[in-house]
Amino acid sequence: MAPRISSYMRTPVYAVSPNDSLAYARNLMLKKEISRLVIVNEKEVPIGILTTTDIIGALFGKNYHKPLDSILVGEVMTKDPIIIEESKSIKSASQLMLKHRIGGLPVVNSDKKLVGIITKTDIVKAYYDKFKGKYKVSDIMRKDFSTALPGHSIFYIARLIEADLTGKVIVVDEANKPIGVITKKDIAYAQIPLSVLMSRGKDRYIKNKVPDLYKEKIISLRMYLVPIAEDIMSPNPLIIKPDEDSSNGAKIMIDENIGALPVVDNNMLIGIITKLEFMNIVARE
Repeated sequence: MAPRISSYMRTPVYAVSPNDSLAYARNLMLKKEISRLVIVNEKEVPIGILTTTDIIGALFGKNYHKPLDSILVGEVMTKDPIIIEESKSIKSASQLMLKHRIGGLPVVNSDKKLVGIITKTDIVKAYYDKFKGKYKVSDIMRKDFSTALPGHSIFYIARLIEADLTGKVIVVDEANKPIGVITKKDIAYAQIPLSVLMSRGKDRYIKNKVPDLYKEKIISLRMYLVPIAEDIMSPNPLIIKPDEDSSNGAKIMIDENIGALPVVDNNMLIGIITKLEFMNIVARE
């Protein structure tokens, strides 16, 4: 029998009002090291979800020119969230998250009031408890994944993350050895609007002397520095080998609070396991 949500959901839940500022919500997420907040009304009924994806949209979308303290949560939150009742199973929760391509579900009681939250991480915990010794990493790893070089721009990384189902990019060196991981959270918390060319370091730009072909003289040209992959990646990622028990990967993700493990054989990247791979198994077995 599949374990119940109540055995794995987290409570109390961090919730905010639609009238709170995005700056307040973002700071709460940073402080509590969480990637989503539930938005509730005065009756404690969930009416929205705020995730790192929504923050990215605010930073890089139509609100890019506004300071975060002038944007209300209600303006950027995902409305009418998918919810689940506390009496349902972990399997049902995993199926629902996969169906709607979401990373968390507000858990409600029979009165539809918020009582907890179940996330991909909680599904991974259930996997660790139930599937020890059943699958090797090579059995579940994904061979189709996004990679980038350290010198790729943040613009290129943002496109990769948007296209990747799990929102992860592995940064590799020229020998295809993983040297970093970039997630949506890294971009969302970088505070770097894509519309503004920011610097890597203290200098916002460098000056080059170039000839002005029209005025026949030498002029000073500013060249702004664009953030690149190595500026925002989490370096020295933890790795796992293909012949290891996949539950070891689940435990590493839980203990280290990470969402991806590069799979490495002979120092070369051959695959990746994310929370999505664990969720797929929980959803079908």
